[in-house]
Amino acid sequence: MHDLTGETVALGREQRLAGGHWLLGAATTLQEARASWDESGSAWLRPGALFGAVVIRASVVHAALDAESPIESAPLVDVDGPVFYSEEGFGREGAYTALVPASVALVWAVRGSIRHHRRALLEVPAPEAVRPERAGRPWWVVPLDGPWLLCDPDLLAALVMRGTGTTGGAKGGPGA
Repeated sequence: MHDLTGETVALGREQRLAGGHWLLGAATTLQEARASWDESGSAWLRPGALFGAVVIRASVVHAALDAESPIESAPLVDVDGPVFYSEEGFGREGAYTALVPASVALVWAVRGSIRHHRRALLEVPAPEAVRPERAGRPWWVVPLDGPWLLCDPDLLAALVMRGTGTTGGAKGGPGA
């Protein structure tokens, strides 16, 4: 008899580690980024070639999912790709950051979210940071499933539009 739960956990861990190794390709210095993941639970990476990033106000995601917190939202986020939460991701408001294909981030303009500037540093949680264990550090709401497995832009846009429709729309210009 096999413990399918244990096998699933081991496979998920291996996939997250492979995804993390792939993400480290966006580090300025591989060894420093890996050490930062080990020591603090997050590292500064530079999106651009491997992936892009879209930052969404926490209030938008919570409105879309009828949830009040990242903990409540985590099992409900369904965008077929990795998403992390940061307490200070959108000014004074928390934010969710979705990793998307780099080409998508270049043209992203969905109200209630912004594209993370190509090549600007982004604080990314370690692959195993799947719970809010370290205050002020980002954590994966939807963990990495492996290399190159990024969010579906249509599902992500639908989530953001549902959230802004529920809240009456975010203030600001396009993409704000």
